Amino acid sequence: MKIMEDARVLSQEKVAFQTHLLRLSAERISREARLGQFLMLQVRDGTDPLLRRPFSFHRIDGEQGIIEILYRVVGRGTWCLSRCERGDHVGIIGPLGNGFQLPECDPAPVVAVAGGIGIAPMLQLLEKLAQWMGLEGRKRGIHLFYGVRTAEEFIPETALDTLGITVHWSTDDGTKGHEGFVTRLLEDTTRREKIKPCAVYSCGPLAMQYHVAKWALENAVPSQLSLESLMACGIGACLGCALPAVNRAAPQEDHYLHVCKDGPVFKAEMIQWHKIQTHPANPPIFLYS
Repeated sequence: MKIMEDARVLSQEKVAFQTHLLRLSAERISREARLGQFLMLQVRDGTDPLLRRPFSFHRIDGEQGIIEILYRVVGRGTWCLSRCERGDHVGIIGPLGNGFQLPECDPAPVVAVAGGIGIAPMLQLLEKLAQWMGLEGRKRGIHLFYGVRTAEEFIPETALDTLGITVHWSTDDGTKGHEGFVTRLLEDTTRREKIKPCAVYSCGPLAMQYHVAKWALENAVPSQLSLESLMACGIGACLGCALPAVNRAAPQEDHYLHVCKDGPVFKAEMIQWHKIQTHPANPPIFLYS
């Protein structure tokens, strides 16, 4: 059920380089939202910027009527959002898309992969996985592979300390943990430590997701990949977030799924990855004083 709601800003804080945590009072949407879904947010009144922006749910508290959004400032829309203060109001539509599901297997090692701001929907998911696995299951392992461009982009470690999971750090420039892509760290670590997960969850840039999907398919690991995309409507009307998909009924025919309507969470085998251009690109640094 899609809900349009006038949400009140409860707090806003900068938690990492160009990364902000926004807490909103949204009683109706918080009661319906599930982890892995997203909302469309109008960053301010008027036509500048004109379009709403998509944001995944970072945390959902239906009892208190609160949702949290973790986002990075990369353009004018997110810069405007970063100027919101306690008591301000923003228009939101949600919950949209489909969310994460717990694994369909006995508690066993679970792998999560987060690239950049892809960490946003992962924390509360990891909490749910830890609860699902219980103490015995956690001994068998929840592994988070978390990669960013440089160390100052990591969210505070305190946000991960209480989860009781193993975190594998990766930076493109080598300022913390493994130097290089987080997907290489995933491949090397699971092979060296003989980690055989029963599921992999992932969120991050499409170039990263391409390699996570490849790894999941090669190792026969069930996957739930939350894909990022530019989108203008969030409901499948503009068709701007189409992805080439597998058509099992007619493999030779073109078939498309839409990140907003059919996703954002997909299984790796649903997408024709070889038809997607996945050249990595760093987001622009958008500075305002």
